[in-house]
Formats: sequence, structure tokens, C-alpha cells
Amino acid sequence: MNSIRPHWSRPLRHLAMLVGISLLPVAMAHAEAARPILGVLKFQDETGALPFQGGIGRVLTNILTNELAARPSFTVVERRRLQAILEEQELGASGRLRAGDGARIGALTGAQYLVMGTVTAFEQGVQRTRSRGLLGGLGGSKESSTSYLAIDLRVVDTSTGEISQARSIEGRATRTSSSISLDAGVAGFGYEALHDEALAKVVRAAVIEAIDYLECTMVVRDACVAAYADKDRRRLDGTRKAIKLDGNTR
Repeated sequence: MNSIRPHWSRPLRHLAMLVGISLLPVAMAHAEAARPILGVLKFQDETGALPFQGGIGRVLTNILTNELAARPSFTVVERRRLQAILEEQELGASGRLRAGDGARIGALTGAQYLVMGTVTAFEQGVQRTRSRGLLGGLGGSKESSTSYLAIDLRVVDTSTGEISQARSIEGRATRTSSSISLDAGVAGFGYEALHDEALAKVVRAAVIEAIDYLECTMVVRDACVAAYADKDRRRLDGTRKAIKLDGNTR
């Protein structure tokens, strides 16, 4: 026996569709508003690396800004606009904020958070190994070069002036070859200033790690927070084992 649908079911379906369509812009606007708005200040550089490119701090800032803007989880204040406001208002363009600067930058740019940091180490060839082929080098040789990068990342809440997120990121990348060639995916984001594959890779890895961390703690906020706490604990344990301190019997 076939069921008979009420004559008003089709109009109700049409009404539901219309209501859904009318609410779509509201939902999209809410999702847009939920995305944290970030401004990226120039990273301070304590290494003196890449002086002809304006320093590794400048290179890292440009790369981080572009990679953050490519993530759908964030809205990023356009770098030139942010720089123009910093210069016009004589604010902390160097990444060193004075009291009240964060709130002023936030009010002028709409940024809810300011991402900043310090490059504490950027070294090429911290570890080199060379292996030769058999019979006195017949068959060629292979050389490996490891580069090291360390950055201290901070995020300031412009509404309170307090640091809401902070993380130290250390990484190494190894190039094994006798020639240098950058990955095709590296060009166009500031990596062209890094004329060594290991240097480019370690910077890229550090930037991705920084953005993944920000996305976890500022947007996702689930079990990944505990995972990052565990990674940081292992990083600290590794650092402690790197040196034998006087008086330490362990």
C-alpha cells in the first residue's frame, strides 16, 4: 500500500531550502569571524646570518607570513599594510614592543594577535660527514652537511597585551650530495635567499612546525595540545643530555 504524502510537504521542503540558503551567508560570516586575525612582526635576529638579504629574521618573517596566509584557519594582516602602520605610528617594527604597542597595533590593523619571535641560532655545516667509494674512492664520494635552526616563537594577545602562546622550535636538516639544488616547491616564498638545500629545508620545517602549533593551540584545541606538550618535553630532555653540567651526577 502506497503512503500518501501530505499536499503541504513540498512547500515545506521549499521553505526549508529557502531558510537554509538565507542562513548560509550568516554561517559563512560566523566562520570567517572565528578565524584568528594575525599580524606578523619582524623576527629579531641574534645570529647575523644572511646580512645581504636583510638578515635571517627578515627572511623567516616573510616566509612565515606567506605560509600563514595560505592556511584557511587564519586571517593574516597584509605585510605591507602592517609595516606602513608600524612606520607611521613609530611602533615596534623591530619586534620589540613597548607597553601599549600591541593594543595600538591591534586597533589600527584589526589584528587580534601579533606573532613575533627571535632567531637564536642559524648555522650551516654544524655536522659534516664524508664517505668514499671502494678502492681508493673509485665510484665517487658522498658528503653530508647538517644545518641547524632555533627560534623562540611568541604570540601576543592585543586585547590584553599578554603572551598567549610561546614555544621554542629547534630543528636540523641534512643535505647529502655534491651539488646544491632547491626544491621546486620552495621558490617564491623567500626560500630563494637560502642558497643551500639543508638551510632551506630546516627553515621550511621550522615554519611548518610553528604554524601547526599555532593552528593546534588557537583553532583546533584538541588532543594535539597534549601531543605538543610531549614533543616539548622530549626536546627539553634532548637539550639536557647535550651537555654534562658540573655537579650533575645523572
